[in-house]
Amino acid sequence: MVGESGFRSPQTDLGTALRMAWWSYVTGIDTEMESAGFAERRYAMNYVFALYAQPRPMTISEMGRQFDVSRQAASKIVGELRERGYVEAIPSTTDQREKVVELTPKAIEHVTARLRMAATMDRAIRKRIGGAGLEQLVRLLEEVGEVARGKTDFDPANVYRSPKLW
Repeated sequence: MVGESGFRSPQTDLGTALRMAWWSYVTGIDTEMESAGFAERRYAMNYVFALYAQPRPMTISEMGRQFDVSRQAASKIVGELRERGYVEAIPSTTDQREKVVELTPKAIEHVTARLRMAATMDRAIRKRIGGAGLEQLVRLLEEVGEVARGKTDFDPANVYRSPKLW
């Protein structure tokens, strides 16, 4: 697909629309977060969202396995998040060689604010396309997901398993 600017998309029209919708949604929320005084989102922040989605705190080694990165990469990410005040790494009660990563109140405040801003974005979309339109959009996107996944298992509670999904 070639647009007026000469840009050639490596995607189909549907792929481009899905990518742009997702990019626009996330960028809009990021912009609102920055306006509200939260620091610019960096890649490592995605791990805060992922940890928030987990049922319990996890060790750095578990993070590596869960998020499909090396233990060293997980340790580096935890170090960056610790420097920024989003996580604490405390000794494990079962293995003193391991550290358990826990979210700080600052991280919970960040995620809570992000959820509020996402809800605001959702309300703006609902206002633009109507309640029935939003329900239909969600249903259609679920259908797209089912077709695209095929027979691949999907665990919606574990959508943050791999950074490749971000």
